[in-house]
Amino acid sequence: MMSTALESKEKFSVLKKLDFNKVLLLICLLGFFIRLLYFFLVVADNQLSGDASSYHLTANIFADGLGFTEPFRYLFGAVDSVPIKGELVEVITPIGHIEPTAGHPPMWTLLLSIGSFLGFTTVFQQQIFSIFLGIPSIILAGLIGKKIGSEQLGLITASLTAAYAFIWINEGLLMAETCAITGAMACILAALVLAENQSAKNALIFGSVGGLAALCRAELLIYLPLVGAVILFTKKVPWRTKILQYLSVGLAALLVISPWVIRNLYSFEQNVFLSDGAGTVLVQANCDSTYYGQNLGYWELKCGEPPPYGEDGELLDESQRDVVVRERAFDYISEHKRRLITVVAPARIGRMWGAYKPIEQLRLDVLADRRSFAISLIGFGQYLLLLPLSLMAISKLWKKRRETLFITSAWIPIVTFTAALAFGNTRYRTAAEASLVILAAFSIDLVMKKFAKKSAPM
Repeated sequence: MMSTALESKEKFSVLKKLDFNKVLLLICLLGFFIRLLYFFLVVADNQLSGDASSYHLTANIFADGLGFTEPFRYLFGAVDSVPIKGELVEVITPIGHIEPTAGHPPMWTLLLSIGSFLGFTTVFQQQIFSIFLGIPSIILAGLIGKKIGSEQLGLITASLTAAYAFIWINEGLLMAETCAITGAMACILAALVLAENQSAKNALIFGSVGGLAALCRAELLIYLPLVGAVILFTKKVPWRTKILQYLSVGLAALLVISPWVIRNLYSFEQNVFLSDGAGTVLVQANCDSTYYGQNLGYWELKCGEPPPYGEDGELLDESQRDVVVRERAFDYISEHKRRLITVVAPARIGRMWGAYKPIEQLRLDVLADRRSFAISLIGFGQYLLLLPLSLMAISKLWKKRRETLFITSAWIPIVTFTAALAFGNTRYRTAAEASLVILAAFSIDLVMKKFAKKSAPM
């Protein structure tokens, strides 16, 4: 009996002596191996989705010195049937047509273009490159767990991030969600640092990180004013200090995104800030098919037809085209407000959170985003395990650590709001996956501590 107690004591002392950085590195290597295995067995040279093709092609064009040029008309031209004065007319855009694009924020394209500059210009090569770009999210997850709890919690959080399929499924598909998940993790870590020490330096870092995240996906910018307000305005410090630090967060973010915003304001006929894709999303998500048909709460490509051209068939610039389709969407929304609020928005949220037609949604993810159905099923099973653990953590943190709870879980209401405004799909939940793994890790850490207490020798 005594020897068993001594052995148990030795095990616990060994665990305490584990070097955090070395174990975190091993977890990163494991995560890289999982992603590499997924790549070679599932997605190597896979057909890209429309958005992924845009990122891939624009990165190569950028590396060729043409800046952010709309890739499809430049490389392939276009033939559109356009209604002009009551008749359908075929309008041809020749190959080599150059026009600026801001269909997506620039960060993911810029990151891929680094690979393009180095000669990684094929889909296969950029897929490999994107796997390396996904590893920082594991490191950040480990640092977040360590910050809010302990080294053990950090290693659990990193392990979940390395293993959770709905995080690593993005790598190899060349979608900006690889960038977005890292941005979401970085925002959480920067917010935790600011909450721990409300210095001007940390406020500027938080704002800068949030600005960089917004250059991955525009909606990530919402995190800054919400979480910044909770951190800065709930402390017992002079109001002048609170306001100055809050403004410094916004100023830092503005400085980071300003080169892109200035370029957009200079390049387009209509005002464009982070991106001009909102109209396309809205028009494809607000039509009879998505309000009453089988695509309830989802989107339909045909809803964006006919393509927007000028009255005489002239090609509008990207910002003008976005205004045309946005107005179409708003007209439809104004005629179906009640349906939107009572039926469509709940369906959108349900699709994103796996509560409404989850298997059908996973199949739609295959068609739209080129996700593997088998891998999505694995991810969905993991998600169902993480969800109750996350709810348990929310309950625990609400009682004693509400600020930490809000900082780590703010992505959940943000992505829910985004889905309600746009449409529901699994990919739109990406930023909230960061919150889920952190919260679930917190619960696992609690369970392990209780088990360790019961097993510890007396």
